[in-house]
Amino acid sequence: MAIRSRLSHRTPLLLSTPGRIDYAMYFKELVSLFDELSAYSSRLKKAEIIAGFLTGASEDDIEIVCTFLTGRIFPAWDTRDIGVAGKTLVKVIANISGKSSEEVVESYRDTGHLGITAERLLGKKVAMSLAAFEEDLTVADLYRHFEELAAMTGKGSAQKKQRMLSRLLSRAAPREAYYVVSLATRNLLIGSKEGVTEDAIAQSFSVPADAVRRAWMLANDIGLVARIAKTEGLPGLQALNIEPMRPVRPMLAQNVAGATEALDVMGGRAAFETKYDGARIQVHKAGPEIKLFSRKMEDLTEALPDIRAAVSESVHADSLILDCEAIAVDRHTGKVIPFQNVLNRIRRKYRVRELSDQIPMQLRPFDILYSDGESLVDRPFVERRALLEKTVVPLDKRCTPSEFKILDDPEAVAAFFKQSIDAGHEGLMAKDLNADYSPGIRGRKMVKLKETLESLDLVVIAAEYGHGRKAGWITSYELAARDEVNEQWAPVGRVSGGVSDEQLRELTEQIKPLIVGEHGRMVDVEPQIVLEVKFNEIQKSPNYASGFALRFPRIVRIRDDKGPDDAETLERLDALYRLQFKLKEPAAT
Repeated sequence: MAIRSRLSHRTPLLLSTPGRIDYAMYFKELVSLFDELSAYSSRLKKAEIIAGFLTGASEDDIEIVCTFLTGRIFPAWDTRDIGVAGKTLVKVIANISGKSSEEVVESYRDTGHLGITAERLLGKKVAMSLAAFEEDLTVADLYRHFEELAAMTGKGSAQKKQRMLSRLLSRAAPREAYYVVSLATRNLLIGSKEGVTEDAIAQSFSVPADAVRRAWMLANDIGLVARIAKTEGLPGLQALNIEPMRPVRPMLAQNVAGATEALDVMGGRAAFETKYDGARIQVHKAGPEIKLFSRKMEDLTEALPDIRAAVSESVHADSLILDCEAIAVDRHTGKVIPFQNVLNRIRRKYRVRELSDQIPMQLRPFDILYSDGESLVDRPFVERRALLEKTVVPLDKRCTPSEFKILDDPEAVAAFFKQSIDAGHEGLMAKDLNADYSPGIRGRKMVKLKETLESLDLVVIAAEYGHGRKAGWITSYELAARDEVNEQWAPVGRVSGGVSDEQLRELTEQIKPLIVGEHGRMVDVEPQIVLEVKFNEIQKSPNYASGFALRFPRIVRIRDDKGPDDAETLERLDALYRLQFKLKEPAAT
């Protein structure tokens, strides 16, 4: 293939493996790959192109390349973030191009993509004298720069990041700058998400696609999977598995209209558990070390010392991984209190001990994925549940397994559902007794029954300042779902109701650093903030790119525990659109 020939003229590098000669991959080679992928819509063609490219990549570069191909900088399990806001990139582009920040913002309004703006404006710049003496940017160079950006924290870090990005983009050719900015903003539009890259790895190294897919699902690191496929083949892939301290993507559930449908899906008999109104927490233990991760795979260990202490006292295993829900309770009555209190605990970096006294939290483990050196994901759920109850031995309510019943009667399910609602919870989960644990998969092995039609988690892509008393606050939000086919955000409407003055202030503070363009009271926003929204119904609508509109939407809460990758997809929106016509009675139908 043409791409493969581009890999033949490189400078050899001395690397860590004795006797191995590898070559530094220049970033412009990867840029050519990105451009070629952008020219095709066919998934099969994209996989073929990537496969040819990977064959010639070194062991070290292949990990970076495959991670970049999925639009990420670091592996999915890696909690690092380069922490570069759109405003910072606007300043950097302005500084290098000699334009004003206003001119950069105006260009962004025209292009809709900061990467395109960078390419346009930097294509007209006079190269900085320092850049003339720099060698071409390599893939490894770029990755090291991203690592350094992620390591910059504390006072003065914003200025340091701005200087480093200025040096990096000054060194890059205009087309390279487009992709550097695209990676930095998680907005790489080349159509090579995990599935395409998985297929390419399988083709490139002649291993079964199912083995690649399973290895990626368990290791949560597509770059590592590619390296292992290249160096160890099928036996290496089969040896990859989950391990403590490397968070995995949570298994996800679909909605059903009631108890009868849930039992039908599960074959007439299922495990039913309380669905708690809390935050998904993954507990990892290795010897005395305990870490807590959010569903976004953020490290929450320091933010939740009470949960960590409860795990230490209640868990009887040297090493393990638990899937859990964390709930907040009233310190006087012990009753469950709203989800927003959970988020207040999770995102608090200061006065953690004081807040843990004010808003105590409890953990409800509901699955065990790993125990004492053994992965359990392939075991039936009923076996995992039995082991969970042996492993988590509660001393009190701070850490106790979720409430659980095996049922086969719709009326018994309805009674359990009512009990859950009356206790302040959201409803029930139903689980196939014989199902394995499938990280990151939303299937029918696990379904949820809620009192109302499922709310939606949507991303803020634009917003508007209020007027009058709320003139300084951002009070209206344009929301979008993920269009995975076209790799873009598909608007579904605007929402302004359902938030208190305190939440308006909070949202305003969160949105301001993400603003990348302003026109009147309207602002364009980096797609980072997720809002949970309820609505009367989903309607078909030609007025929005999604093809849908929400009738009477109102904000339920700010989902700080979720990122843009957790937002609803158009496919799911369509499924909920169809489900709403079936949903008559909660649980008792």
